[in-house]
Amino acid sequence: MISKQNNIIVSPKQPYFVMAASRYYKAVVMDYGISHFYCFQNDLSENSVIAVPDGSIDILFCCDEKEPYATICGTVLQPKIVRNVKNYFFGVRFLPGQSFKFKNIAMKDFVEHEVPLLDVINDNALFEKITSSRDFNYQIQTFMTGYLKFYTTSQASDKYVDLKKQMLQKINDTGGQIKVKELADEAGYSVRYINRVFSEEFGLSPKLFCKLMRFQHLLSNLNDFDKDIYDTNLAQLAIELGYYDQSHMIKDFYELTNTTPGKYVHSLKEKEYKKRLIVV
Repeated sequence: MISKQNNIIVSPKQPYFVMAASRYYKAVVMDYGISHFYCFQNDLSENSVIAVPDGSIDILFCCDEKEPYATICGTVLQPKIVRNVKNYFFGVRFLPGQSFKFKNIAMKDFVEHEVPLLDVINDNALFEKITSSRDFNYQIQTFMTGYLKFYTTSQASDKYVDLKKQMLQKINDTGGQIKVKELADEAGYSVRYINRVFSEEFGLSPKLFCKLMRFQHLLSNLNDFDKDIYDTNLAQLAIELGYYDQSHMIKDFYELTNTTPGKYVHSLKEKEYKKRLIVV
């Protein structure tokens, strides 16, 4: 499958977490700033797993009976090995670039960091309800009940809300194939202003964010390959995704995953990625 450059939806993916779980359940939302909910049981032998850049924030709940915890995880900027604890996890992955107004922390503080949820959102009841359950639907409903009020308040108090939506829409529509000058021209602001607002509100420069979105779009395409991947596939895909050439695409992919597209597709098949991922 080669992507068509229209109706693009960049949905953030962490494929190595799927491959490290026996079953990985996903409930797609694509609204209210949320990409999807997920849950998985880590019961395999892998002691570590790789997180890849996705431009997104996750809230991850570890539902351990004795020592539950919840963290807000910002995007990594390069592949990062994280400990793979055997337990049941429930997570919320937000849409790329989705930002919130917290009183004591800026979006840039989440980038490449994990922050305890209760240090940012003082809601012990929500924490206890979610971490004491292993019912995926109940956890989703519980989270949304508490989250929608916060989301509405956050949107209403955000003076950049319309500008951010416009910029993110353009980046999403192009799969990251847009220059900062084009974003500025579309919005009617200077490049300097767009760079400042983007960095303050999302914690990343627009150039870097676009790079991560193009990478995530590339991941989506590779995940859909049903047959072996050849140089002709990669060359065509590189052109369609806006890379200079195949070498440029492979270089970027290696930088963000520590592997090549060909080896990545092989891993998907070897680990039976599509069988482990269950969309509900």
